[in-house]
Amino acid sequence: IKIKKETIIVNCSKGFDHISNKRLSSMILKESHINENQLVVLSGPSHAEEVSKKIPTAVVAACLSIKNAKIIQKTFSNNFFRVYTSSDLIGVEIGGACKNIIAIASGICVGLKYGDNTIAALIARGLEEIVRFGSYYNAKENTFYGLSGLGDLSVTAFSEFSRNRAFGVKIGEGCTIKKAEKEVKMVIEGILATKIIYKLSKKHKINMPIVSQVYSILFDNKNPK
Repeated sequence: IKIKKETIIVNCSKGFDHISNKRLSSMILKESHINENQLVVLSGPSHAEEVSKKIPTAVVAACLSIKNAKIIQKTFSNNFFRVYTSSDLIGVEIGGACKNIIAIASGICVGLKYGDNTIAALIARGLEEIVRFGSYYNAKENTFYGLSGLGDLSVTAFSEFSRNRAFGVKIGEGCTIKKAEKEVKMVIEGILATKIIYKLSKKHKINMPIVSQVYSILFDNKNPK
């Protein structure tokens, strides 16, 4: 596809490329040959089931060019869907990728019949791990306390609509990965994210104990309890 220099590309995908372990924005820039100011990442706590019912929702448009982020803000905002802007594309992207791992851990806690106290603690400590990971990639710490970090993490860890949480529940109840995936019947982004983030955290010596334990449960047959 030939993309004009004035065209803005909006990426709504979350995660890392599972072959190169690179962020999706860097892959898009490489493959499309566009200027980095043309790329916007749209992310935040926004389950489609609720957006379609016009339930009030807020997300963030991140771009190195705030001018282009504001264009996306104006284009997509309405009276029930509010878009904020950020220049921290890396932070927004990392928050959207890492939160799925913590959501799996949250589901595992539900499957083990733990309560809200446990999940709240998990979210708080999980956010700390995401901040550490993001800091290594020069993301802004404040980004992770916003919509694409704490906001997205909270909704994914607590919501009945969360695929990753539902998958984690099945794992906590004793299902295998294959059986849990089959029962959820949707793509579980957190499985690949766990592999990639675990690998990168070990490579760069980033302390991420929750990610490590989720990896052990999924891939080393560790007992969730």
